[in-house]
Amino acid sequence: MDILKKFVHKDHFAHHIGVEMLEYDRGRARARMTIGKQHLNSAGTVHGGAIFSLADAVFSVASNSHGTLAMAINVSISFFKAVTTGTLTAEAEEVSLNPKLATYLITVKDENGSRIALFQGTVYRKKDTLAEVLK
Repeated sequence: MDILKKFVHKDHFAHHIGVEMLEYDRGRARARMTIGKQHLNSAGTVHGGAIFSLADAVFSVASNSHGTLAMAINVSISFFKAVTTGTLTAEAEEVSLNPKLATYLITVKDENGSRIALFQGTVYRKKDTLAEVLK
């Protein structure tokens, strides 16, 4: 898990937008993002790209948690509810794991536990290990 911790700390974009990784283990991850002015769109609601980026961050950690470099090949997101303030939490769950492909479902919720978005992603699992990539 030390290599995964290093992987999490190297995600400069996630840190830049305020994603805080709360926990992670094989095939799963959970993170939060406190909504700030920088996350809002012109309508005053959280920008879809901010929500997507939070979900993508836990997708990345969960899919790379087995120590094999995993790269997204397909993702989709459905938005259910607009949010303007508070904290969002994203949780990734591994649905399928094969030698070459893996699929994950990520649920994004507001601080009241209401579903904000559902993200689905599939990764291609490369031959490279995280240790090789993070040298």
